[in-house]
Amino acid sequence: MSTCDMCGKESDLVKARIEGTTLDVCGECVRFGEIISRPAIRTKGLPQRQAPLRPKRKEILQIIVADYADKIKNAREKMELTQEEFAKKLNERTSIMQKIEVGQFRPSIDMARKLESELHVRLVEQYDEAGEIPLSTPKTKGEGFTLGDFVKVRKKQN
Repeated sequence: MSTCDMCGKESDLVKARIEGTTLDVCGECVRFGEIISRPAIRTKGLPQRQAPLRPKRKEILQIIVADYADKIKNAREKMELTQEEFAKKLNERTSIMQKIEVGQFRPSIDMARKLESELHVRLVEQYDEAGEIPLSTPKTKGEGFTLGDFVKVRKKQN
């Protein structure tokens, strides 16, 4: 039930051409023009099946740690490798490795992953989409909760 474009009456409407204009009119006003289309009779059918909703993918932010240069240099020196030997092992240029160890060049996430696997150090931290909680913080045995852990939990619940 809708409103007639000509008289404003609430009724079932029909599309009609009246003086060159297409209008939605009631059964009484249709006599002023010619019928273009009648309303389709709607039948109730089976309800349409909806696709199951997929859970939203959480966005994970990956950030290289601030002290990456020191970690890389110390780990390389523990392995007793020179910068040239280490660069060859990674198939990278020596100058790039020198700049990374000095902190002049920040490695890409892929490069940091390659360095992590070779040096066995943690260079990339992962955060959830809110950016508050690191997803990959290793806890040692015997290490309990700290005051900071409780503060983060309370913020998350509110």
